[in-house]
Amino acid sequence: MKKIWNTAKICLLILITVAPVFGINFNEVIGTWRLYYRGNFGYEFSFNKSYRAVCVVRFKETSIYFRGVYTIDERKNLRINISEIKNEEPGSSGKYNPVSSSYFIFDAKRYQQSGKDCLELRPIDIVINGNTSEGYFEPIMKLVK
Repeated sequence: MKKIWNTAKICLLILITVAPVFGINFNEVIGTWRLYYRGNFGYEFSFNKSYRAVCVVRFKETSIYFRGVYTIDERKNLRINISEIKNEEPGSSGKYNPVSSSYFIFDAKRYQQSGKDCLELRPIDIVINGNTSEGYFEPIMKLVK
């Protein structure tokens, strides 16, 4: 019995020290979430109250902007239906171009770490102009508000 009690105390201690993870809802995702690396690489997701979303993927000298609308399904997956893309690089016009059959679906979780709001996104399905485009995102992105 003592062994079971000690194991239960260890499990409880682990649960207390791990940051609680929550599913997302519309009110909690509103704002700008970022993950940047050295050398101008990274991600930025902006969500506003009118369900508009902008996702920016930065690759050193080039940035790709995806604009669309977002929704959250019953499994707490975040879906961004992309309507326009802009490729911004030195010397480009930087105009948005319409696209069709484009969307991002992420498994999304929200939590707090070191007093900061965090959003964890795991790509489930990435489709641009009807083509699977898995290479745009990392397997796990931990963004900070």
